[in-house]
Amino acid sequence: MIVFCEECGERYVIEADEIRGSAMIFICRVCNDIIRIPAHDKHHKSDEKEKNKAEKKR
Repeated sequence: MIVFCEECGERYVIEADEIRGSAMIFICRVCNDIIRIPAHDKHHKSDEKEKNKAEKKR
């Protein structure tokens, strides 16, 4: 995932696994603005659905 600082435009590359299930907050190394990345539950929810399907089959 590529994240840009809204203040100065600095680009950051963040691995999806780093923010899976939790939000991420860090400070831009160029302008010291706070960058917030919300929690990304998309993959987590699909994993739970598959787990629930497997349990129902038992």
